Amino acid sequence: MYADPVHIRSKRVNLSLNSTEMRVVEAMAELHGVQPSVFIRELAMEALKHLHGSKSATGAEEKRHAYA
Repeated sequence: MYADPVHIRSKRVNLSLNSTEMRVVEAMAELHGVQPSVFIRELAMEALKHLHGSKSATGAEEKRHAYA
């Protein structure tokens, strides 16, 4: 079915939301034309990339000052 089995998503994470939070997720998912679970997964992955990038940039900046 998949050309590369690495892309099969079989790991799960449970998330509990209240009704207001769920309505926001559903509205945003509908706006983007995806299912709520897809929207949350993409949002989480973007946040992780952003966090990793900002920490990497901070570390590089600190190293530059240390060697200057």
